[in-house]
Amino acid sequence: MTAKVSEHSMDLHWQREGEFSHLGFERRHQLDFGHQAHIAAGGAGNDYGCDPEQMLAASMASCHMMTFLALAAKKRLTVVSYDDRAVAELAQRDDGRFHVACIRLSPRVVFEGDKVPDAEAIMAMHHKAHEHCFIANSVLCEVEVSPR
Repeated sequence: MTAKVSEHSMDLHWQREGEFSHLGFERRHQLDFGHQAHIAAGGAGNDYGCDPEQMLAASMASCHMMTFLALAAKKRLTVVSYDDRAVAELAQRDDGRFHVACIRLSPRVVFEGDKVPDAEAIMAMHHKAHEHCFIANSVLCEVEVSPR
């Protein structure tokens, strides 16, 4: 049995516009994170807002970054910037169902100061960040981390 540590909530709002049928319906909706943010969202491939697959990739990238930064801070390293390009790759399983098969992260971290880690140390930090990332520990898909 797992012990609950915390809860994280948001509100979703969708309102029908026009026809709603098996032939199609409006996919635009709003994600409300309270005072923090309001995000326009849509379905995969729509030209309106973020789609769920992008948001899954964003959640993975954000969680990985926060974990990486915590590790860097504990090592007394000074991080100047952290950029990432996250991609969620969709695939179709043998049973015909679609799923996110892989999330690829391409982080680039810039350090400064007396203690600047080498490429091997940075890769080890990304590996450890992945192991401790809450989102990575919650998904079934493969996650590739390829630092730039």
